[in-house]
Amino acid sequence: MRMVLMALCASIALSSCSTARREPGADDIARAQALRPQDAQLAERYERSCMACHAVQGSGAPLTGFVPQWEERLGKGMDRLVEHAYEGFNAMPVRGLCNDCTKDDMRALIRFMSAGAAA
Repeated sequence: MRMVLMALCASIALSSCSTARREPGADDIARAQALRPQDAQLAERYERSCMACHAVQGSGAPLTGFVPQWEERLGKGMDRLVEHAYEGFNAMPVRGLCNDCTKDDMRALIRFMSAGAAA
């Protein structure tokens, strides 16, 4: 019985390590609020449409520039992310409320927001 309990405890400890997600700290949140795309037109679209969620902790959206929140999403592929952003998915509104954004704009905005997350 003791061996079974020890094995169960070890299993729980190891599984929690693999699924642990680092939460953003104050520096991560400040960075998300300060970052802007270099391209002026893209920056305007980002500020108008994306920042309301992607620069706010607790919105449910992955923070701009915060790698841990983007990794799993990027693992599904950029095309899937663009599709979800363009068509809407779960809490993500259609086109991220950027009605004049093209799929290419969405791709560029996602690349910007997930900077550093993709290898």
